[in-house]
Amino acid sequence: MQPRERGMYFDATDYIIYEPYRGLHLAYHAKRFCFSKKSRFQKIDIIDNEAYGRMLFLDNNVQHTEYDAHIFREALCGTAKGNGVARILVLGGGSGQTLLSLLESPQTKHVTLVEIDSLVIESCRRYIRGVDRAFADSRVEVVVGDAFKYLHSMNREFDAAIVDFTETPLATESNAKTLKQLYVDIKRKCDGRCSHYVGSAVDLSYNTRLRNTLYRMSKRYLTNTSYCYTFIPSFGAPHIIMHAGYKRKQPQKAGPTCNEVGREATRGNDLA
Repeated sequence: MQPRERGMYFDATDYIIYEPYRGLHLAYHAKRFCFSKKSRFQKIDIIDNEAYGRMLFLDNNVQHTEYDAHIFREALCGTAKGNGVARILVLGGGSGQTLLSLLESPQTKHVTLVEIDSLVIESCRRYIRGVDRAFADSRVEVVVGDAFKYLHSMNREFDAAIVDFTETPLATESNAKTLKQLYVDIKRKCDGRCSHYVGSAVDLSYNTRLRNTLYRMSKRYLTNTSYCYTFIPSFGAPHIIMHAGYKRKQPQKAGPTCNEVGREATRGNDLA
């Protein structure tokens, strides 16, 4: 169906529909498809959008926008940079945005990035500004493979981990063992320091089981845990980052959108 009048009809093939949480769907117009292909693991789309510029989607899930990528990057990586960590393990992060942020710090000496989908890396290096330079940096080591298996089996240690997986809740009942092993391995091999992108704050607000599982696991296996919520305009919702093991709290460079999750999100016995 061709567009007739603004806001009434549109050609669905020119849009990507994203569901940040159940009940809300956002439609992003693709002014141009720069890249669109299905890998062994997921569908990858890189588009130009009139409002947010260059955007990356994985299985229709927003991963990056040119307009406000700096907000997400600082929320996820600001604590590690603020604590001056030198050797960092990035789990996921094939979009290159985590690398761009970490490499800004002169104290970053080495970053090992483990990404399962090589096509994500290749497409982002080609179509997203700055990413090729980040991956080519001499401080960066790239491992293509399963991040969980790599972390569990590696015989080396890091100062901190950045967990930057696609927005799929690890705290679900079916993934509880995986989440436990992730935190146990981070405690043993990354000195218990990590920043973990959890997902939509709305899911944590209304999904008691998800919230309880995440809270219990992080408290049991990690120390000094705190939760930071950041509203990302292009994502259409606030998102949660969990930090653990750091003495210095998350800096507020991301602006007033980055705050500790308050009592409204964690009140009562839900987190007991």
